[in-house]
Amino acid sequence: MKVSRIMTAIAAFAALGLAAACGTDPTATPRPTDTPRPTPTAMMAEPTAMMTDPTAMPTAMMEADEPVTLTMIDAFPPVLDISQGTLFFIDEVERQSGGTVMIDRVGGPEVTHSLEQFDPTVNGVYDSIATVGAYHTDATTLGLGENVAANYTRIADNYGPRESCGLFDALEAVYAPLGMQFVGSFAGGWGARLWTVDPIREVADLDGVHLRAATIYQPFLHAYGATSTPLQFSEIYPALEKGVIKGLYWGGAGALAGKWDEVLKYQYPDSLAGGGGVSFIVNQASWDAMSEKQQQAVRDAVAATSVFQTEHMNGVEINEVDTLVERGVEKIEWPDDLASTWSNDHYDKIIEDFIVTPNPTLGQPLADAIRCVNNIILPDRQ
Repeated sequence: MKVSRIMTAIAAFAALGLAAACGTDPTATPRPTDTPRPTPTAMMAEPTAMMTDPTAMPTAMMEADEPVTLTMIDAFPPVLDISQGTLFFIDEVERQSGGTVMIDRVGGPEVTHSLEQFDPTVNGVYDSIATVGAYHTDATTLGLGENVAANYTRIADNYGPRESCGLFDALEAVYAPLGMQFVGSFAGGWGARLWTVDPIREVADLDGVHLRAATIYQPFLHAYGATSTPLQFSEIYPALEKGVIKGLYWGGAGALAGKWDEVLKYQYPDSLAGGGGVSFIVNQASWDAMSEKQQQAVRDAVAATSVFQTEHMNGVEINEVDTLVERGVEKIEWPDDLASTWSNDHYDKIIEDFIVTPNPTLGQPLADAIRCVNNIILPDRQ
């Protein structure tokens, strides 16, 4: 499985490199040397099976894949920038599979609440789910492993380190006992950032502050004295407007789509930590119903989507931060020591509390893979 994933990653980025080279080299493409046509004698050299047995069929025709449609429930509404990766993935699956695998997005949080989508997928109500581990911690906290593994929009390859470090293999082992196939993630988001009503200039300022935050972020936020509640995207604005929460720690873009500038005053680019991307997970029976070729096409689509997502979200990040400043949301730059403390606490406390402690057998290999990814990606974050 790991060899298959690595070949997928190599193919995806090799294709990008070739496309880039062709697009920038002004040298005309040389005409291929004319190939001599086969002589009539050569063309008639040997009769084929079709010629001697009218009932014989070409192997490719005999082994043609039956078309498969996977229904998919989506944790995020299309209005979010991060959802563009999911929409790209849907088209890419069709392309990579030659049309033999189709993804039918049956809806998002408006159909089934983001925190309640996992069980219906396990039970076959949906064939697949586009989600994040933070949204089904009641089933397993180890699914948070993808969210704790870093990515960064200015790193060209967020997918490759996940392959080479064995992160996806470790997550497959986590989801298999639950009757789910972890396929991969659209790595290339920008991690989680803090937004608040009142300024936070040191971690002590978080004492007593009630934030919107997914369960994954509780270990380190609560250690700073903050309290938190998980809310889906549509619930954030009214909670801020009514003063129910005084800020949020949100994993990705969304401030502009959510109009948070109307109810928030401060943003913190240096609070960026975590990462991961939207994970694509399939009901095991639905996955097993596909051929190996179709399964590989879906994996290839995940790898290609990660490339798209990295480039796409880099532009989204820059635009969101700058636009919020223009709209009056002050950008507070943290000193290096505070940014480092925040980042280290984020990773260390989450890995210990949610990955290793609940299940050392599956958790320790996953933790090792997470740290491997972070050691590759985090030093390059400038």
